[in-house]
Amino acid sequence: MATMQTPRGRLLRKGSRGDDVRELQMKLHRLGFDLAADGVFGDDTERAVTQLQTLFGYTVDAVVGDGTMKLIEAQLGHHWNVQAPDAAALAMRAQKQEVAHTAELAGEHVAPGASHPAGGPGSTPSSTLPKSPPQGSPLKR
Repeated sequence: MATMQTPRGRLLRKGSRGDDVRELQMKLHRLGFDLAADGVFGDDTERAVTQLQTLFGYTVDAVVGDGTMKLIEAQLGHHWNVQAPDAAALAMRAQKQEVAHTAELAGEHVAPGASHPAGGPGSTPSSTLPKSPPQGSPLKR
């Protein structure tokens, strides 16, 4: 499967510059990450993206493509904030809900507390909160 890209047609990563990076930084700032919206994808932006991907169970690569951008948009809509005392718990709950939703779509049963549907790691996720694919699988960014 081809890697999805941002609406402007490029992946954003350390060293990227431009208005799309500034927009990403403004969104990350609204989610509570402490960074300036200067249009340069530097260390602070990389740290924020890595932390976000880690909290929500994404492949941690500090690259922003369509999947990570959809996550950011969804969390803005939920008013999630990394500074909230329950930020990590809310992210874990979102992961568990996604696993259950993915299993339901596939017609599988998920045991309470299970981390993956019966199909195991790499089962097809929804576009809002994808799970990390197994090693060797195409990355969702």
